[in-house]
Amino acid sequence: MFQLAWKQLKLDRWRTLLTAIALGGVIAVILILEGFEQGQYYQLEQLVLNRKADLIATQSGVNNFIAVRSSIPQFSRAEVESVEGIINAHPITSLPIIYNKNNIRTPVYVLVYDTWGGPSSIIRGKHIKKGNDIVIDISLAKKYNLKVGDKFFVTDFEFKISGFTKEAAFMMPLAFISYDGMLDLFLESEIAPDLSTFPLLSYMLLEIDPAFDRKKIQQQIEARSPFVDVFTPSQIAERDKNMGKTFYAPIIGLLVSVAYIIGMLVVGLIMYSDIRSRIKSFAILKALGFPFTKLFQAVVFQSLFLLLLAIPIGAIFAQSFAIFIHNIFPIYLFQIFSPNVFFQSVFASLIFAFIGAMIPLRSIQRTDPLLAFQGE
Repeated sequence: MFQLAWKQLKLDRWRTLLTAIALGGVIAVILILEGFEQGQYYQLEQLVLNRKADLIATQSGVNNFIAVRSSIPQFSRAEVESVEGIINAHPITSLPIIYNKNNIRTPVYVLVYDTWGGPSSIIRGKHIKKGNDIVIDISLAKKYNLKVGDKFFVTDFEFKISGFTKEAAFMMPLAFISYDGMLDLFLESEIAPDLSTFPLLSYMLLEIDPAFDRKKIQQQIEARSPFVDVFTPSQIAERDKNMGKTFYAPIIGLLVSVAYIIGMLVVGLIMYSDIRSRIKSFAILKALGFPFTKLFQAVVFQSLFLLLLAIPIGAIFAQSFAIFIHNIFPIYLFQIFSPNVFFQSVFASLIFAFIGAMIPLRSIQRTDPLLAFQGE
């Protein structure tokens, strides 16, 4: 039956190829949707992990790094650094802004850093050297046609682009400035009257002596400073990811469910149409004495062969689309070949193939062997 199924597909190679392409298109849609969701979770995790901290101190009661407000009193830094085992508590402040140019507005998540927590990498240009330097995500550069050395206005304060990075989260590009730049922005721009609404210290990136136990340091800091909570970067990354799931999962989950339903229908229709076109071949096999169970096996193998052809086609379609979109809009990341995404999609496709093989069985079962002796 294995060879029979393969030979049936080889009889009309163009039909087999077109069928595999159609199935590959369905698989590609599923991979794209799930890959986009996983890409957003990855960005949320990397936002925290790229800061390279041993521990992270937040405002008491805050356990996320993005989409929440954290404001720590300045004196808490001295309290934290007084704990044995703490080498340094590097300050970092989050500052959400709206960038406006040519009446096109984009929300930007600005991270203000001193010694740690800056851009994880510079893909063009250089790191911040002066107070009015700013490093921005490459997606902003593409959207607004910006170059290294261009002016970048936040309200009416003028920054100068020193470099581009490739960091975004929650569909927002990131930008990085120094504390000198933040203070100049606060004091010299239109937002100076509202200075009290902005935190001067949002988080502390803790550098720990490797000889000391992290867990004990966490407990000592929280006991000494009631205004802060302390987490490992992985703990905050997981919480940011879970927060992202509450936003993305209902939307993407619905789209993926629809894609799965469409996939089952498409596979079923394709298999039914394919079997109906070969109905005389099955009549001949019946006339030659092949039992129904053997014919069923042939249909199942045929479905699996088509799927094996469709999976790489779908993966190529999905990855090509992901690269195309990411090149135009770098803020959107797709994790097409994430194990969770790829293997889940392949498993779902196997289910589709089996269901598709079941749909035309009644037609095969009711096929009259006398059709084999009828003329065209």
